[in-house]
Amino acid sequence: MNQPITSDSPLNAVQRAIFDVVLDQLIPEDPTRQKPSAADVGVFEYILERYPESFEEIRRQLTELDAQASSSHQMRYTELNRELQDETLRQLHEQDRRFLLILALPAVECYYLDNRVMAAIGLPARAPYPEGFTVHRGDLSLLDPVRERGQIWRRT
Repeated sequence: MNQPITSDSPLNAVQRAIFDVVLDQLIPEDPTRQKPSAADVGVFEYILERYPESFEEIRRQLTELDAQASSSHQMRYTELNRELQDETLRQLHEQDRRFLLILALPAVECYYLDNRVMAAIGLPARAPYPEGFTVHRGDLSLLDPVRERGQIWRRT
């Protein structure tokens, strides 16, 4: 994945630091299983490449997270210890269950594309197809009621 030019980055330095801290909170490193943290698998570049329009909302939410830390603890989010970071993130998530979901979902997508993660969880570090797995032919008679219903949409 291409590295963005710093001046073209959708996040400023503070937001980028918070971004990496939050990724480490979402999926922390597990050295015993040789699993990297979410911050170590290129999530920023992944989102920049596939979901660039989401950065406006990510920016807003990271700024809100930093503001919450400043108002509650008189420190920047990145300066808090891990326990206070978790508490601050949890508070905002309890207020809005969708808080940082726009970051979490692509982070998980990207995480499980990383070969180190796949190897750590005991799966081959390759795509499942074409070498892939046997696909068993299913019983398509389960679709008969849908077919019998006929067309239920309007042609344009």
